[in-house]
Amino acid sequence: MDQTSNTGKEEVMKRSYLMEALIVIMCVLLLIVAFWEFILINIPAGHKGVLFRPLKGGTVTDRYFDEGLVLIFPWNQIYIYDTRVISGQDTIDALTEDGLQVRAEISYRYRPEADSLGKMHKDLGQDYADKVIVPHVTAATRDVISRYRMDALYTTSRSDIQSDMLGRVRDQVDGSYPITTIDLIVRNIVLEETVEQAIANKLVKEQEMLAYDFIIEKELKEEERKLIEARGIKYFQDTSGINILQWRGIEATEELAKSPNAKVVIIGTDTGELPVILGGN
Repeated sequence: MDQTSNTGKEEVMKRSYLMEALIVIMCVLLLIVAFWEFILINIPAGHKGVLFRPLKGGTVTDRYFDEGLVLIFPWNQIYIYDTRVISGQDTIDALTEDGLQVRAEISYRYRPEADSLGKMHKDLGQDYADKVIVPHVTAATRDVISRYRMDALYTTSRSDIQSDMLGRVRDQVDGSYPITTIDLIVRNIVLEETVEQAIANKLVKEQEMLAYDFIIEKELKEEERKLIEARGIKYFQDTSGINILQWRGIEATEELAKSPNAKVVIIGTDTGELPVILGGN
């Protein structure tokens, strides 16, 4: 009787242990399901992850997680950074050297340095572009434009302007932050309509003046040619004693004599007269 009673108690205790173990396992599974997105992190292609451990020193600055699945404790966090080439653009109002306002449309490309993501996350955060790239691009654009007068800004090579801007941004950003500035492009510089029209009119006037200069130079050359021709004619008359008009008349008579058409050529008796040509078909 006692043995049967003990066996029954043991079976009840085993069932109780199994039930408790099953409850624990189910609770663990429920916790895993509930915190699954905090435990298993997916880092997309072209991205890196920075680990933040609130219970152990905060941001990990000496390493990063590469793309793929990462398993972490649920109380830790991973901040994901895009390490591919990132594009940005902005429209910036600026003043020229002569105090006129223009609007520059700027595009730029940059990328963060993967080896320094932890330090950048600790010092700047994920909005580092708004804190570093945008302010320095804006400052460089305004600084460069302020050194040009309006008409010079309108006529200067666009590549010279954007090269100057890019150099300034690289000096301020690449040398101080774990960021690489790839390029900077000035898409457009918009002037006020009245100012733009005035500059266009000025350019037209300049082209007209260049055309006038060309005409004047051409006429001077023509004048020089005629003077040389006149000196040649005078030299011919002085040395030959033949009037140039008579000589031209003789040449014309010779050409007409070669023609197959019928004609009558009357040679004047006076040496000052030119031949008279009659008839001809």
